[in-house]
Amino acid sequence: MKGIWFFGLSGSGKSFASKFIKRKIKNSIIIDGDQIRKYISYDLGYTKKDRENQIKRISGLAKILVRQDFFLIISTVYFNKKISKICSKLKILPVRIIRKNFSKIKNKHKTYKNKKNVVGKDIFYEKITSKIVINNGDIKFCKKLDLLIR
Repeated sequence: MKGIWFFGLSGSGKSFASKFIKRKIKNSIIIDGDQIRKYISYDLGYTKKDRENQIKRISGLAKILVRQDFFLIISTVYFNKKISKICSKLKILPVRIIRKNFSKIKNKHKTYKNKKNVVGKDIFYEKITSKIVINNGDIKFCKKLDLLIR
């Protein structure tokens, strides 16, 4: 395995998972979708098409960094079949993070107050084969993450 690509709704625990894995694996690098959007994809909005362009750019960066022998830890809200196929070729494990009792978080999270172009509200995931990790908000989540990299 050359990397792991976390995807899931805003507030699901992707950033926590990324930082947790980073501490465990030498020569790893985090590619955070929010940072890519801020510094590289600042020309994109949040429509489905823009989100597809965003993850396509991230996959391009992943191709470069895999060749440099980095272990990639990628974190994005959106993910699709096309990127899943690229992950397979690059030996990057796609992992969907689902937060248990998410409806409580969703009601308070700023992202879900937007009216449109919100993943999980009016933009949905395609059916893809991936690992799924449930974030219970406790130590069990860390143990599940540990098992992914063994």
